[in-house]
Amino acid sequence: MGRRKYRDERRHYRYIEAVVLDRVLDENTQSVLRMLPGQPMVTADHFSTSVDWDDYTREMEKFVEQTFDAWLFFDNYGPRTVAFRIPSEALPAQAVAPHLHGNALEGLCMETRDDDLLLRFSLYGEDAELFNLHESGTGWLGGILPVREELMSGRLDALELGRVVGTHWDEIDRDLSAEYGLSKASRVLAAYLLVAPQELARLAAERAKAGSGELPPGWLSTCSGLEPVARWEFAAADPRKSFQIILGRLPSGCEYGDWYVTSSEPRGRPLAFRTEDDARRGYHDEALRLQRLNDPGRWRQLDHTV
Repeated sequence: MGRRKYRDERRHYRYIEAVVLDRVLDENTQSVLRMLPGQPMVTADHFSTSVDWDDYTREMEKFVEQTFDAWLFFDNYGPRTVAFRIPSEALPAQAVAPHLHGNALEGLCMETRDDDLLLRFSLYGEDAELFNLHESGTGWLGGILPVREELMSGRLDALELGRVVGTHWDEIDRDLSAEYGLSKASRVLAAYLLVAPQELARLAAERAKAGSGELPPGWLSTCSGLEPVARWEFAAADPRKSFQIILGRLPSGCEYGDWYVTSSEPRGRPLAFRTEDDARRGYHDEALRLQRLNDPGRWRQLDHTV
């Protein structure tokens, strides 16, 4: 694609938006936020401002990161960031580590602060063709915010995006197709990070190739003829985190496949598989994923019928 030739006379600015969740900002913090440049909008749980580049400082960025639970930075010359603060009790670092990619400028990076994880999705690049000419950064964070709750509940699909940010330098639809198998919020995140639709299709194809699919919520509880094959228990050091996981056969002719995996862990996903090999790999992977969310502890086999 040939480059468009424009004379770039844009005002250079950085838009910041940030929220706190399940708490409010104290009056002193709100007062500090109101003194920041860019005519900031401040409420008890929300902050936004558009700051001229000459007035922007790293100290301002650090203050946002120390204060909020989710935030977004948009530089109209190209770079973009979305970040979440998540209690490590809800999302252990071990569960995120396999998905880390790139560095602090681009990709997905993680750091620990006290009892929290800070996850940053970043895109670094120059908007040489002025695709940001009519983009301000506003309106994105609200659509992306549910990703944080998904991550805390054990749904980690959004972490796949760290490897493919910045693969689409062109106008992109905020409402990407559901065919890619991602949640609505993850699709908005993908659009914000300029992930190419073909990359989303590739990731979806890789998940499909794994031979697995997520069963509808509650479907297993209504299905008769399930045949458990193996059952293990993870005995966590904190008994409240202990759970069981089951591998079994679905009834003959089931539309979803021939095998299933389910667990008693609230963040577990009921999965269906076409082949036994895929099912046993999926059983192991799901057990490991849930273990990382509940470590430390140890496994013990409850029964093994085949």
